[in-house]
Amino acid sequence: MTSVSAGSVLDRDPDLGEDLSPDEFAVAQRHAVARIVHYPKGPWHASDDDFDAVGSLGLLVVDGLLVRKVTVGERSCAELLGPGDVTQPWLRVGAETSVNTEVSWQVAQSLRLAVLDRAFAARVARWPEIPAAVARRAMLRVYWLSFHLAVCHMRRVDDRLMLVLWHFADRWGRVTPRGIKIPLPLTHNLLGLVVGAHRPSVTSAIRSLTDAGHLQPCPHSQWLLCGEPPEELRGMHEYAARYDTPAPLEIRWPS
Repeated sequence: MTSVSAGSVLDRDPDLGEDLSPDEFAVAQRHAVARIVHYPKGPWHASDDDFDAVGSLGLLVVDGLLVRKVTVGERSCAELLGPGDVTQPWLRVGAETSVNTEVSWQVAQSLRLAVLDRAFAARVARWPEIPAAVARRAMLRVYWLSFHLAVCHMRRVDDRLMLVLWHFADRWGRVTPRGIKIPLPLTHNLLGLVVGAHRPSVTSAIRSLTDAGHLQPCPHSQWLLCGEPPEELRGMHEYAARYDTPAPLEIRWPS
């Protein structure tokens, strides 16, 4: 069942006010109030009527994990949206397009969204730094998607998995004495959709990475990354950011 509350967006995501002075932040914090909508695990459907899309900046993920699955023909891929991501799920590709795509959404972990609607935009209009920060979040999604595209061009499934998992660790991981834990439910099937591989290949690659000590499974389909991130991760980020750097096709892991 969906529940609704309200709260300051800057309390929940202070980085949206990082360009404000301390005094400006304190005032904006009191005005940057938005609806906070809670969703349980399961299929998720959104329309512009649900969120008053006209004049809206979008929806900000506060907590949880949202999966956007795109299907073209018989092939599917998935994008994961976690805390800090911004989306406008009511957007639709025009009917005049030549290629048909299907988009579905799934709440994989109990979800809280801040509704950055027209009323919110009006309340923070005195501080253009806030909507500018929201726009940067949308552009960061483009950056991460290009990173994932580069990862999917790698030959080995275990390389794809480790790069994606370290990317998730950078964004949402928690440091523990044993390594970096990714507190998100990443099943073999979901990881396969993210890296462009079938589930049996993902399971085999995870077994190899676990045996080599690079990865440890945790309860609830969560993961613990051990050791240091690969040097190639920097190269992949540079490739995604369109530097003049070729994307590495294989990674040399320490034995």
